[in-house]
Amino acid sequence: MTALTGFIVTAWLGLVILAALADVDDLRIPNRISALIAVLWPIHALATAPAAGTGWLADAGLAIAVAAGVFAVGTGLFVLRWMGGGDVKLMAGLALWAGPTLILPFLVVTTLAGGALAVVMATRLRFVVAGLSEWAGAADIRDRVLGGRIPYGVAIATGAVVIIAPHLFTH
Repeated sequence: MTALTGFIVTAWLGLVILAALADVDDLRIPNRISALIAVLWPIHALATAPAAGTGWLADAGLAIAVAAGVFAVGTGLFVLRWMGGGDVKLMAGLALWAGPTLILPFLVVTTLAGGALAVVMATRLRFVVAGLSEWAGAADIRDRVLGGRIPYGVAIATGAVVIIAPHLFTH
């Protein structure tokens, strides 16, 4: 990993964490965060192209196709009000980074993390989380937890950190 790719990957990780925190705080993921995640991808692809060999352009095309597919399905879920617009944009931006190789594990971990969040929100566990949030001085988070809406950006970030980040930091 070069200094440039190390910087890009570290910035990517910071943006992923920032997206999760923003979603917990406000139940919104700012467009600029998803846009920056997407903009960093081609810079990283070009910076790592020499090491990737001659097939990097085909890989980039497949990653774009995967991201477009995730965005299309996500848009349908948004229309059905099953997913927020910020979640859809974040998923599509991260799908670029996952590409065809990591997209399925990324989606599986994201779905499992989302299911765990849903269990917390649907059971008495949310009162435990709310109490811990209040104890920690985070009354706004307590209020969000008690409000019942799920900050799915946390699940998306979990999928990215568990599946995509290890690949980025080792290649």
